[in-house]
Amino acid sequence: MPMTMSDEEKIEEHSACQKCEEYLTGWKRALADYDNLKKDLAKERAAIRDGTKEMLAYDLIESVDHFDQALKHKPESLSPETEKWLAGILHVRQGLEVVLKNLGLESFGETAEMFDSKQCEAVGEKTDESALDNQILQVVHRGWRMGERIVRPAKVIINSLNSKPL
Repeated sequence: MPMTMSDEEKIEEHSACQKCEEYLTGWKRALADYDNLKKDLAKERAAIRDGTKEMLAYDLIESVDHFDQALKHKPESLSPETEKWLAGILHVRQGLEVVLKNLGLESFGETAEMFDSKQCEAVGEKTDESALDNQILQVVHRGWRMGERIVRPAKVIINSLNSKPL
């Protein structure tokens, strides 16, 4: 004759199944929380890395600006020794440009472009009848971007045909 479970045994078995389901649900929730934590930490690490890259890039941009400023005052005629020295200086400057490119930076803000207040900072105005109003006439400092983010706006002098203040 087959053995039947008593009501008490059925209640005990049902209670044990409920406990197993609770533990399984809790374990799944803990696993999902852990996965979310790993994703949040990865995002935070990426943000810190990008911020550090941007700070380093900003400092290097200043150095490139100093090189550019110094090279604007290069004498017309150079002795052979001075030419070698200048070649070395240009090599160092080019190395900085490579580092900036490897960090993901690119320069912008060339003359003949139109002024864009989201990318450029007008530091002066001139009037040139042969150019369009708000056209960039001179780049004082190039602008730099990392992807879509502007690290430093271009500092430019723009054409002002209307003589209105910035």
